[in-house]
Amino acid sequence: MTIKMVFRRALEEEYMDQIRQLGVHFRVAPSAEEALSAIAEADACYGSLTPELLRAAGRLRWVQATSAGLDGFFFPELRQSAITVTNIRGIYSDVIADHVFAMILAFARGLHRYIRNQAQGLWQKGAPVTHLAGTTLGVVGLGGIGLAVAARGPAFGMRVLGMDPAPKDNPEHIECIYAPDELRSMLGQSDFVVLCVPHTPETEGLFDAGMLDAMKPTAVLINIGRGKVVALEALNAALRDGKLGGAGLDVFETEPLPPEHPLWKMENVIITPHAADVSPEIDARRKRLIVENIRRFCAGEPLLNVVDKQKGYVVDASSLWR
Repeated sequence: MTIKMVFRRALEEEYMDQIRQLGVHFRVAPSAEEALSAIAEADACYGSLTPELLRAAGRLRWVQATSAGLDGFFFPELRQSAITVTNIRGIYSDVIADHVFAMILAFARGLHRYIRNQAQGLWQKGAPVTHLAGTTLGVVGLGGIGLAVAARGPAFGMRVLGMDPAPKDNPEHIECIYAPDELRSMLGQSDFVVLCVPHTPETEGLFDAGMLDAMKPTAVLINIGRGKVVALEALNAALRDGKLGGAGLDVFETEPLPPEHPLWKMENVIITPHAADVSPEIDARRKRLIVENIRRFCAGEPLLNVVDKQKGYVVDASSLWR
């Protein structure tokens, strides 16, 4: 049987050629009108759906999302359907983990202060320094990114703790994995807390004033997961009032972060513009994953990165792209 597929946006021609060689007949349909015309006979779709597209889909069995995080991707009819959804989880893990440790090392060596001094031409020692060996790294969310972050901790002599509702791996270098209702216990022990969780109803606003109070007043919070996991004004207040040692933030409840927001001027804050996933490797990884999933779909093999549509993220470790 010929597989028919709709692409809401095309890949580079090299990869589209590989898909042609798999025997797939596809249409590139970037507009809603073109997608509506093409979806009726499609077996698979690369890109997002709308309720209107889903109603018009006569034989759709699989949707390949274009991102790892699926904020706003699902709607009730899609969750209730028999359609399989996959994402591109795993292609960012090492890249984002490197970004996390760039922030950790900057705080540990006082670079966040020295860079500000450089901008003013100040030759001034005295920025606080943390010796990483013997400190505790707490990782919230042990998916691909969280596990990559955790794996880097021992190289610096750090003790590693983790929290995950359904851990997909339990490596020896993670001393203890806590359940969600034990998170405060982990926070109270951690010198660096890294947020690697997706945005779900359970994680939205998870780090509110109460959760931030559970952290050490000297601890540094690093968020490279989703901005809405952290209540921005509660974080601002905790930093302003000296209840946290610092924050490294790549994602925000509101993006872009408004230019007048006080976080911009705080000396104990490092801000990057949702750039932790940037790497020249990412596009090629994304395309290889998509082509491999299309090959598997055509061959009737298990797909990679199958998303639990109720939870909104991958829960089955056996389907992970590695």
